[in-house]
Amino acid sequence: MNILVVTGGYSIFDAKGQLNGFLAHLTEKNLSAKGHKVKFSDTTKDTYDVNREVDKLLWAESIIYITPIMWFNMPAPMVEWLDKVLLYEKTFVITEEYGEGGQLSAESFMVVATSNMKSSDLGKGFVMKDTPHIDGVLQPLIMTNNYLNVRKQIPTFHAGDVIASDTSWIEEAYVKHLDTHYTISLK
Repeated sequence: MNILVVTGGYSIFDAKGQLNGFLAHLTEKNLSAKGHKVKFSDTTKDTYDVNREVDKLLWAESIIYITPIMWFNMPAPMVEWLDKVLLYEKTFVITEEYGEGGQLSAESFMVVATSNMKSSDLGKGFVMKDTPHIDGVLQPLIMTNNYLNVRKQIPTFHAGDVIASDTSWIEEAYVKHLDTHYTISLK
């Protein structure tokens, strides 16, 4: 399977973006060992070529977004990357029914989110009371994929409380998540 990994981790406050880079490394190692072809798009690099990025999107059969949650959304570089590479008549067209003109051939997508929010915070308190699952915070990215005709969402992997707590559990849990959802490639 052709898999595009889109990363958006960068240094802000006490977070240095290293966990997102490590998760990208684990993704490449795990999926390549299973025979998948993996390409990367690092949204924090301002030197990427838009046409090459569009080609990678059109090449992908699955897309994995590895991103920190910043102010209840994707970080600015990932939003900017999407703004630049989602091009009319290349990745989508306008149709009579809104949201049915996606041109991507990817069958699935997965979000790998890192945050300082604990999973136990979801559904509680004034800010999170209406968000019982991490996907509630990730709706802009989820809806963007659905708009582009990538409708099968692989369950989100959320590494929470990553600044204030022990993160030693993440590697094993993430590899297990990948093993559950991405099997050996038959191509």
